[in-house]
Amino acid sequence: MARRHLSLWIACTALAACGTPPQRAEFTSGYPTYNCPERLAGQVTLQAEVRPVELQTASLKHTSIATNGSLGRRLLVAVTPNGLRPKDQIVWSALSVSTLGGTLLGWERFDVASPTKSADEVSTVAISPGQLKVTRISKGRADLTGSQSIDLLVMPGGVAIDDTVVRFSALWGDDGKPLLSDRVSAQLLPVRHPPGLDVVEATLELTFVVRLGDTDDEWVCDSQTRVTLVDRDSLRQPLYDLGLASTNATRKERVALFDPTLGAIRLVFDSPASATSFANWLRATGATRVGSYSLAVFDQSGLSPRRPFGPVSEEAMQTLRPVTEKDIGGIKVGPAGEP
Repeated sequence: MARRHLSLWIACTALAACGTPPQRAEFTSGYPTYNCPERLAGQVTLQAEVRPVELQTASLKHTSIATNGSLGRRLLVAVTPNGLRPKDQIVWSALSVSTLGGTLLGWERFDVASPTKSADEVSTVAISPGQLKVTRISKGRADLTGSQSIDLLVMPGGVAIDDTVVRFSALWGDDGKPLLSDRVSAQLLPVRHPPGLDVVEATLELTFVVRLGDTDDEWVCDSQTRVTLVDRDSLRQPLYDLGLASTNATRKERVALFDPTLGAIRLVFDSPASATSFANWLRATGATRVGSYSLAVFDQSGLSPRRPFGPVSEEAMQTLRPVTEKDIGGIKVGPAGEP
């Protein structure tokens, strides 16, 4: 009887020593089931910033469409364990980047700067036109917190924009005097440039597995952030136009060429020098006509600065009026579409 009691005691002791096995993340189709406890929610923050970068198209991965008009961007991502304890570790992560207002054409050079060496992890990158996914798997006890970066080729918008720029024949004689308006001719040139002028936003979501240092339990949590991949300044085309403004005021009306057969064509130039030269010629001559065109102005207020520049819309035509000699003194040059 004593020997039986001793055997039972040894068995119970062995079971107690083994204890309950630590919890492990459950994966379905390669993705873990979210089960983040309240005490871990919000304890890991995700931050991102974007910098312009020059990319060589030939070296990009997964580029399958034309890249004319695209922009290179370096996406820098920081995973910071603000509320984790020193021995807690992130052992698996999947970063999803979804774009709005543009598409991803390809990627180049994914780098990590984590507390452990990149050789201690396995990383994969998958890309589609609207989404990027970076999966990282720790080998051994590697911790996946820290920084990572990836270079992306971004195409803003989805359609080409057709603008119209104007070029004039000589405005000035060899003696530096302005030519008469009937000796000046205007040439309207189409300018097509992809992409559509849309700001590109990106939503980032990090799903990760955190392994607690004291129990070895694994929990699946997430963190989100948002970043602008391509801002409006990066999209502005090098085009310039003429507008009317009083001293220290913004330009509200824009100058256009008017022909009864074509309607009104906005005066847009491909350099500030050519726009300024024409403005100076107008002030010097007081002309309200150029060749076969008369000069007119229309109200810019309420119109999108990102719309194509060229023929004046039906809405803006309702505000069209002829240019007067009094208007010419208030003509100012500026970036097309901006006040």
